[in-house]
Amino acid sequence: MSEDALTFSELRKIEKKEKRQEELSVLDDSFFLKVSQYLDLKDGVDEREYRNAKRVFDKIIGLRQEKIVKNARISVKTGVKASELNLLPREQSLFLDLKEMFEDYSEEVDEVLEGGTVETPDIEEEPETEPEPESEPEPEVEEDEGGVEIKIVSQVPEFMGTDLESYGPFEEGDQVNVPEENAEILVNRGNAEMVE
Repeated sequence: MSEDALTFSELRKIEKKEKRQEELSVLDDSFFLKVSQYLDLKDGVDEREYRNAKRVFDKIIGLRQEKIVKNARISVKTGVKASELNLLPREQSLFLDLKEMFEDYSEEVDEVLEGGTVETPDIEEEPETEPEPESEPEPEVEEDEGGVEIKIVSQVPEFMGTDLESYGPFEEGDQVNVPEENAEILVNRGNAEMVE
């Protein structure tokens, strides 16, 4: 990632890369700081871009968390070290804590198999909380810098645009901002309509 300020387009590229590859992608150590600065700039100024960027960031973090859990579990058997996994500084402690928990669990299972006894840990019940009322989910809005806003009227798989960038996949009802040439193609194919 460049030293320049983060953009929505850059954030989307990171998300797509994180989805495509099995291993954790390489991110700048200041990634969280850059996202925080970017969100601060957009908060109250461009609420739609702020919400979309927050959603994309949450997806990136979720994907990375899944990979960290998987690697922590595997590392108990393989001895993989945190330094080998492209972890961000904050993710290293999560990995090490999870690895320790998996190691403890494996030791307890081994003790049971060998005829030993294992004390049952005291498990604190989570306090019951009232479920939040379900609200109608907002249609996802994909944005890129510049371009034309269109509404998707039929599902569109991920595609390579005329600018050689990948876009989508888009679901029916999504409002997206894409370069004008790409918007015209989608409208002409009947997949989208222009938003006034």
